[in-house]
Amino acid sequence: MNATNQPPHEHPTHLKTHRSAGLYASSEDALKKVGSEFEYWTGRLTDTSLQMCYALIGANWVIFGTVDGILKNNWAKSSLVLVLLALASNVIGAWVLSESLRKRIAYAESNIERWKKEFEHSTGQDDAWPFTEGMQNIGFLMRWVKAGFTLASGFCLIAGAVTK
Repeated sequence: MNATNQPPHEHPTHLKTHRSAGLYASSEDALKKVGSEFEYWTGRLTDTSLQMCYALIGANWVIFGTVDGILKNNWAKSSLVLVLLALASNVIGAWVLSESLRKRIAYAESNIERWKKEFEHSTGQDDAWPFTEGMQNIGFLMRWVKAGFTLASGFCLIAGAVTK
């Protein structure tokens, strides 16, 4: 027994460092969950924006009928240009991020001790590691571009259909 009349391996309830009940067993588990959800939803953004782009292309053809019908309506042309920009941004973003990740792997493998030290330094910090600030910024920008161009294209389609 110790000064709190608890066996040495037990702590008073108000001093416990983990929850005895709840959704997550530890802060690490909760952080892993947030990370996995972030990965899931950013992937869903890519998937749904891509699907919506295809749907918008089809909808433009259905509503305006022909190339001539699309070319005569500025809203339809804008809708298709925005869709093409959204699709191009998906390709460019995937290329830039995959190259950045390839370089990051080479960086890590070229000096494992440096990589371990960077890990230790970043632990508990608001740090982009193991990625870079540039990679995070590109990801942030790409999420906005995918959503923005796709939604703007849909707005143009609706405006074109209403004013047709």
